[in-house]
Amino acid sequence: MRVLLIVVLPLLVQVYAYIVVFLSAQGGGSFMGLLAMPVAAASFVALLVHGITSVRRGGAVLSPALLGLAIALLPPIGLLIFRALES
Repeated sequence: MRVLLIVVLPLLVQVYAYIVVFLSAQGGGSFMGLLAMPVAAASFVALLVHGITSVRRGGAVLSPALLGLAIALLPPIGLLIFRALES
């Protein structure tokens, strides 16, 4: 249950968030799509490292889960704001 809340749930949320980002970057010659690829890769690695170290460390579940959700959602939200400012 601990791995599910700290690693798997934020990863699924991140995948759906980046699907929204890539769908919003379709057409119009947007540079946001080019920026989204390295940001997605970096945030995926950061989320995976955070999740694995938090699960191995033990202790509370709520704080690492919330930090994982923040790592999963803040970069895509920033990219969507960039897309809104770009147009």
